Amino acid sequence: MINAGDKYQFDGTILIGFFENWFAANVNMGSMDADFARQLALPCYMFDHAKGFSDITKWLAYNFGGHITENRPAGFRWKHMHLSPPDFVGPMNHARGGLKTVLHRGIWNRVGKLLEQGPESNLCDEWDTVAGRYFAELVRIDAYPLETIFPKHSMNTILERLEKFKLGDIGDCFCCEIDWRHHITKSIENTRTNFHGLCIDCMDSSKPKRGSTDEDYWMHLGTVGGRWDTHCRVKHGQQTWYVSWLGRSEHRQKLLNKANEIRAEIRARLPY
Repeated sequence: MINAGDKYQFDGTILIGFFENWFAANVNMGSMDADFARQLALPCYMFDHAKGFSDITKWLAYNFGGHITENRPAGFRWKHMHLSPPDFVGPMNHARGGLKTVLHRGIWNRVGKLLEQGPESNLCDEWDTVAGRYFAELVRIDAYPLETIFPKHSMNTILERLEKFKLGDIGDCFCCEIDWRHHITKSIENTRTNFHGLCIDCMDSSKPKRGSTDEDYWMHLGTVGGRWDTHCRVKHGQQTWYVSWLGRSEHRQKLLNKANEIRAEIRARLPY
């Protein structure tokens, strides 16, 4: 369809409805595979299928193992028709790397505090044993260290392994008596809900514009009432907005700073 449209100069807008119907009839996210998902990214973007593009890119971020690239179908001859790296490869691998950061933070934070506080505690002489058994269990289920596991396996594969985490009560003081399973479960949940796929609307609205653009324009692209998808066709959180941003990084940072200021003001008003 893309080949024919490019060759005969079709008006792309007349094919949007056709593609949406084709996508609904032929694409099953439950039986998706990596090659088909990477092939679908281009037509979803070109035919402005916001929901399809979001679903496909979310699937890739969680289910693709290794560096994500576009996959052009056999027989697709038009070399100039592809998603440019800043529109797809860069954001997709940024999103995948972000999932690793979220998971690593969840795995490390509690045991990191134990390693910091343990040597200073006069009431606990088991902190090092507890930490060692925690890491040993992560290694046993082949979910750690992430630096060696993550480049070879998809995030969903790692999360499924973490669901097999088992570590009973191994500490007996306030310092090392920790519900490790709870922290692992929370880490899995935070990682699974971190990224909602790339947002075409955020990508298009944040692309650099020709000529000068005033500050008011960029400020309208930030959070509204704590939401990052106010003007978008798909619902998503801050990470999707952040990764989908194609404009200058300083504009994005200003919007993040503004959102953080608003959150801080709200917290300051809350009663303690």
